[in-house]
Amino acid sequence: MSDQVASNPAAEPKTEKKPTRKRPFSRFRDLFFIRRFPKFFGGLPQEWVLPDDTEYQRQIHDAGFVSLDSEEYGDLSAHPIILQDLKDLDQHLLPTFFMLGQKARYYQNQFYMYQWVFITGAFLTTLFGTLALYLYGQVDASALAAQTAGDPLATALSYLTAIIGAVTAFYTTLSNRGEPRKRWSKVRRLTEETRACYFRYLAHLPPYDTSERVQRLREMAVAMQIKEQENV
Repeated sequence: MSDQVASNPAAEPKTEKKPTRKRPFSRFRDLFFIRRFPKFFGGLPQEWVLPDDTEYQRQIHDAGFVSLDSEEYGDLSAHPIILQDLKDLDQHLLPTFFMLGQKARYYQNQFYMYQWVFITGAFLTTLFGTLALYLYGQVDASALAAQTAGDPLATALSYLTAIIGAVTAFYTTLSNRGEPRKRWSKVRRLTEETRACYFRYLAHLPPYDTSERVQRLREMAVAMQIKEQENV
């Protein structure tokens, strides 16, 4: 009996795994300010370009839609109604969805970029301005009056502070005029509304439960594009 208990793996004491500690730098990389580092200088295009068929089907699958090339759903030719619905969506709705999604990512990147420039510029302006004041404070009044040029390092820091402050103010003005946060939220909302229409069309729910459902789908896609062009 004792031999059976000893040989039973369930009766053996389980050794608890010690939790792995994250490295200090890995926690630093997990910060939102670092993890969402924006792409500068046109790194993210605003317009969506139709890729080749393999990449296009991959994008459809990654977006949570039904890809015509996927084997996950079996042979779709055995379901002609669903297959025709997918072809209608592929032709009339999905290009609008990916176009809106690309613009949403573009405006999101713009918003993060302006926030990065503003925060970094404010930090550097404060830092260099403080260092310049500190260096000027090390020179007494008589020495400062005798030196017309002043301390070279303090002067350089003063000019650098002014330049960084001007650049930060310029990007802040661009951010206020472009309103990337409002555009991002608006286009993202339209993207998710388009996603909802995709599944409503597959389920034959109103307004896609009539014989004119394809025409309703076209009208909806055009309406989404018109809303995106409207002022925020």
